[in-house]
Amino acid sequence: MAVKISFLNLKGGVGKTSLLVNVASCLAYMGKRVLVVDFDAQSNSSIWLMRLDRWNALGRNPNNFILSAFKEEGADLRQCIQKDIIRNADDEKVLSGLDLIPASFRLMDLEHEVSNPWGKPFYAHFQEELTEIEDKYDYIFFDCPPSFFITSQCAIFSSDHIMVPANPDALSIIGFHLLVDKLESFNKQSYRWRQELSVPEPQILGISLNAVKLGTNIEIPIERFNAQIERFAAQGKIPETACIFPEYIRHSVSIGRAVMQGLPMVLMSKREASMTVAEDYIKTAQRIVSLTTQEAAATFGSN
Repeated sequence: MAVKISFLNLKGGVGKTSLLVNVASCLAYMGKRVLVVDFDAQSNSSIWLMRLDRWNALGRNPNNFILSAFKEEGADLRQCIQKDIIRNADDEKVLSGLDLIPASFRLMDLEHEVSNPWGKPFYAHFQEELTEIEDKYDYIFFDCPPSFFITSQCAIFSSDHIMVPANPDALSIIGFHLLVDKLESFNKQSYRWRQELSVPEPQILGISLNAVKLGTNIEIPIERFNAQIERFAAQGKIPETACIFPEYIRHSVSIGRAVMQGLPMVLMSKREASMTVAEDYIKTAQRIVSLTTQEAAATFGSN
């Protein structure tokens, strides 16, 4: 069964999409089977992984996008999957094992304009759809908007873990605080459906610091993050294992070029001097594998 992780911070502009796209690509590069589910109507993950021209062409059929899975006459989730999504200009795959369920700007319609015919919350319907495909993957990553609206609820309800991207600044710390409070409230709200569908509550896996510039003093924001982590852990709101990942993602101008070329940094590094930040993403991916593998082993051993 796949390890499912939501990438979420209620503060926007923290490098969420770049973290998700690059860690997912590193895992595929390591031989893992990975699915990215784009739940952000900005569609940044989808456009990065597909390039704008392919993403635009996909829009000729609305059933290609995640929104369709929530419509009574739409596609099921399996039909939305775009296989081996990273391809060159000749449509030849350049990285195996990374699939995508893309978003479009119309995903924002789910909030107010799409009727719910399922007799259950959208997040419960999505979970039932996800069970039909999750065994095909080692990891499923959800790209969430910086909100707690329907799309984020769907991702969080189905997740085992939450990865918190952050910048080393005060606003990211506030976003983390809000996230923990909202998560506690949503877990209470969704308790009935968690019981009915046997879905455990997600846990904070860790905080990943992004866009760290060389020579920047990040000791104070790290101290403040750690103080919040310790307080929330003492209150039982997050696991005691939650931490700031020691593998920081360094600032790199190469990321903008990677987006334009539709490539993750692990592939860009073969073309230009961007290996430093690629190594950061590889180490973060390895950290996630280590933490989630340890948890799986502990769970298996307790049965």
